[in-house]
Formats: sequence, structure tokens, C-alpha cells
Amino acid sequence: MGKTTCAAATAIALAESRRRVLIVSTDPAHSLGDVLGARLSARPALVPTARGSLHAVELDADRALARRLARWRPTLRTIGARGTYLDDDDIERVLDLSWPGVDELVGLVELVRLSDAGEYDDVLVDTAPTGHTLRLLAMPAALRRMAEVLDGMQAKHRFLTERLARAYRPDAADALIAELDAEGRQLLEMLEDPARCRCAWVLLPERMAVEETIDGLRALAASGVTVDQVIVNRVASTVAAPCAPCARKARAEVAAIAELRRHIGERPVRLVPALSPAPRGVAALRRLARAAQQAMSPRAMRVNRAGVTETIDGRAPRGATWLDVVAPSGVRLLLFCGKGGVGKTSCAAATALALADAGRDRRVLALSVDHAHSLGDVFDTSLGDDERTVPHGPPSLRARELDAPRAFAERRDRYRASVDELFDRLRGGSRFDASVDRGVLRDLIDLAPPGTDELFAILSVVDALGLEDGRGGYDVVVVDTAPTGHALRLLDLPTAALEWVRAFLAVLLKYRAITGLGNLAADLVGISRRLRAFQDLVHDPRRARAVAISRAAELPRLETARLLRGLRALRIHPSAVIVNAMTAGGCDACRPQAEREARELRALRAPVPRVLAPATQPPPRGVEGLREWVRTWSVVAR
Repeated sequence: MGKTTCAAATAIALAESRRRVLIVSTDPAHSLGDVLGARLSARPALVPTARGSLHAVELDADRALARRLARWRPTLRTIGARGTYLDDDDIERVLDLSWPGVDELVGLVELVRLSDAGEYDDVLVDTAPTGHTLRLLAMPAALRRMAEVLDGMQAKHRFLTERLARAYRPDAADALIAELDAEGRQLLEMLEDPARCRCAWVLLPERMAVEETIDGLRALAASGVTVDQVIVNRVASTVAAPCAPCARKARAEVAAIAELRRHIGERPVRLVPALSPAPRGVAALRRLARAAQQAMSPRAMRVNRAGVTETIDGRAPRGATWLDVVAPSGVRLLLFCGKGGVGKTSCAAATALALADAGRDRRVLALSVDHAHSLGDVFDTSLGDDERTVPHGPPSLRARELDAPRAFAERRDRYRASVDELFDRLRGGSRFDASVDRGVLRDLIDLAPPGTDELFAILSVVDALGLEDGRGGYDVVVVDTAPTGHALRLLDLPTAALEWVRAFLAVLLKYRAITGLGNLAADLVGISRRLRAFQDLVHDPRRARAVAISRAAELPRLETARLLRGLRALRIHPSAVIVNAMTAGGCDACRPQAEREARELRALRAPVPRVLAPATQPPPRGVEGLREWVRTWSVVAR
């Protein structure tokens, strides 16, 4: 959608108005350096500008977290020893665990530190795509909850000290708890203060992007975050004699922008023209910023209905169809991964539909695990956290948009109820109640790192395929993942989650003497078994493959290369790269773009075949639209 490009162009424009500007990327799949044409790191690097000053950072949240944990470690060890039955070895084991999700929290704290340091007039943030940005904005509450849990552990120490010494003097543990709570409160105050924090929403002039924007703006408003402008990027300019695809594209853009204006009230809308090639480097971004200042009126976007029909050969070499390439025979799990805005969800939905159409007896589940779900939009139906039929689709096709936070909340409530049951049994009919220990054990689950809810995306795959019990289940599950960085983290989560489950069992074993374990241990063992089943599946190329979605442009191509390297590091085997939204090149307006795309396609180095999906306007939606679209897909040999 050009979020990073728009952020970089805005940063350059601000800097060249003689301001001191810092631009920070918080997306795990950084592309800010690609856009600026500079090598960036976690330290601010000077980007040359005509006036003012611009520094850029690709935030290394993992390193920031490591620094924090090193500083907190002795105090956390003390709190754990005071508030639990764990010994030093057990506490060290917990502190040594990987903490997926906490990197986002620490990244937000680092942003506040940079903003409050006083070295810059403006700090611009290039965030991760929609779903994870919304979750990032919920992190301050998670930080305060962490402080609350630690305070509950410290309460046991305070109680005993007051009873024995008749006085209590706060120490380093209390200071750390107060620090965490203060940071959470300061983060909330900053995010909710329109004088200090404002948000610009970037989208493409497409119907599904407009629908995601409406949902996102509603969520930001509920979080108290002010969105002061909406930026519509890559808006087509007037074409005197377009081909049929260009004419359809322009009409669809006019309709999408009109729909956007109907829903966002008086909020300003900035229309940024499509530039080709995509701007990269300070000079090109400066031109984009100037173009963005010149308002484009939708009324000026008139198109000629005349044009030619362009056909694309859908035949594949050596008799292999695109579906054979993307989903080899025997594969049960397909993971669709890619940069935000490249059409990952549309490709996943189209493939799930094609699989169900190709084998009427083959049961297929399309599963969205992205926090910003759009699978229902693509299928043109309402989806939820249950498996539903797809209107006008084959009976063997089901779709689901996973509500991972709700699944985690339900499991957390079940866990707490089990703890209460155990302590009630311990208490019996007496007045004795180990209230502090009960509270500590109830709250242990809240020390699971933010992002643990994504664990249930993985468990849902195991359940859908019937891997654990070997009975029933779907023949194929097609997963629409979050954009690149968070998808790789999700696929690495089973390893981290298994460590957490083992550590959690160790904690419970310390309480066995006074509580027994009841169903808790069996529940945790079951989770561990399902996680191992997923690991076995995802590393088996006969049963599981990843599909990388890209576009024939420089930035998506560079991120696709990083995605493929990340998949290889996780021992996950790709089957194909789908290069989406290929331009037909049927008129003078779009022919240069098609030529540039052909060059980018040649530059895309991938160890797997490439499948070409042509651009279509409006973007395919609903079963019939998806069926018509996939008939035009073709395969490029390795």
C-alpha cells in the first residue's frame, strides 16, 4: 500500500522545512532502508537532505528487549523468589525463555524515549501493517498488567516483612514495579494526547482497502488515538485513451474514494498520485512529497470507456498447471506469506477455492490468522471464529477468521477457574486460605508474553487437520498469515511456546504438594503434544508448503527475498512465488509499467517456480470473481 514510502516522503518534507526529524520503522520486516536507499540500523543514521536534518532508524526491538532484561534480571529474580515456590534454577529458566511479542512492547517504550529526548522536533513512525499496529497500541495496558502481576508477587514479601519486622521499607523490587506501571501510564497518556501523537492512515484506492480502513479507524478511535488525515496512495491520473484494464481501474478507484469519503466524515483525505517507477531515494521521495501536496480531485479522473481486451496465456509449461505448482499432490497445509498490500489474502482465497473446485471430495478450510482479517471481504461474505460455508462456493469449502484473543481469554478463564478449584479443595471447610499464593498462581498466566494468543492459530491448524487424533479433519488448510515479519514470528512460535509450556509445568509442579495438579497438567501436556505435531507437519515438504506473494516492483521483490531466506532458516519449504497484479500493457499509459514489471520479474531470484496473476479491476471478490481471475494465472518455469 506504500505506507513506508509515504512515511519517508513526509519525513523528507518535514526535514526540508528546516526541522529536526527522526523516522523510525517498527515493522519486523523493515523496508525503510530500501525506500531511502540507505543502510540503516538500530542507531540513528543521518539521511542527507537539502535543509534541516533527517535521521532514520530500523528499530531492533530484540536488542532493546535484551538490554532491558539484563537490567531487570536481578530484580525479577528477587520478585520470583519472594512470590513463588520456584527455586533459583527455575526462575533462571523462565528468564531465559524467548519472549515473542514483548519486543513490540519494548519497541513502543523506545519510541517514547526517543520522542522525549528532545533531540528532534518530530518523530515519525512507520508501523507494522494494520492488525499488529492495533495490537501494538494495546501494549501499554499489557505493561501495566505485568506490573500488577509482579506487585501481587511482591505483596507476599511485604505481608511477611510487616508481620515479622512490624515495618516495611520499599526496595529495588518495588521500584521496578513502579517503573513498569509508570511507563505503561505514560505510553497511554502520549497515545491519547492529540497534541503529542497523531496518526495518518495509508491505503490504496480499492474497495477492500477502504473497508479495512473503516474498521481500523473505528478501532483507533476506541483506543483514543487521533487520526488527523487519510492518505490514499497510488491514485491513477487521467488517461486520454486507456485500454480496457486501465479504464476499469480508474472507474474502480473513483468509486472506492467516494465510498471512503462517505464513511470518514470531515477528516482530510490526501490523494497521492501513482508514480512509476516507485520512488526510491531522497530525490524521488522529494518529488512524491511535492506531488502529494497538489490535491487531486476525483472529478478530474475521467476515463474513456474505449479500449482493447487483453488476454493472458494461462497454459503452463510441461503440462503443469499453476495449482499443481502451488499445491503439490499430498500437501495438507499451505501458508500464504508476503508483504502487506501485495494481495496475499486474495491469492489465498483463490487457491482454496481452486483446490475445492478441483476435487469435489477434498475438504478445504481457508483460515485467516491475520489480526486485520480481510478473508471475508475477499469471499464477499461475513466470517467469524467458526467454520462457515462460502456463498456460491463448493460444499467442501469452509472459511474461518480466527479470533485468537478470544481463544486465549477463554483458556485463561478456564485456567483460573481450575486454580480456584484446587485451592478451594486445599482449604476444605477451614477458614485458612492461602490467598497470596492463590493470587500468584492465578496470575501466572498473565506473565505469558503478548502475542501468546497467536499460539491458538497454530493449535487451530492442528485441530482442523486432525493431526493429534488422526480422525476426520480437513484434507487441506490454506492459511492467510499476517504480513512477512509477523508471519515468520508466528511460524517460529511453536519452539518458543514449547519452552513456555515446559516452564509452566515446572512452576505448577512446585505447587503440587499443596494443590495437586488436577486437569491443568493434562491440559498443558495436550498443548505440548499439539505443538510438536505442528512442528513435524510444517517441516515436512510432502505435507506442508509456503507460498510467497509478491509484486513485480523493487520493494516487494526485496522483501520476498528476505521472506524466502527466513522460511529457509525455519526449515519451511516454499512451493512457489505468486507475482500478483501484473500489468497487461495494452495501451500507451500502462505499457511502460508492464515493461518495468518484466524487468523486475527477471530480477526476482527464487529457487521455486513463479506464478503470474494479472491485475484486475476492481480486485476479484466473491466466488465467481475469484474463479474468473484464476483462469488467467500462468506459470513461469524455474
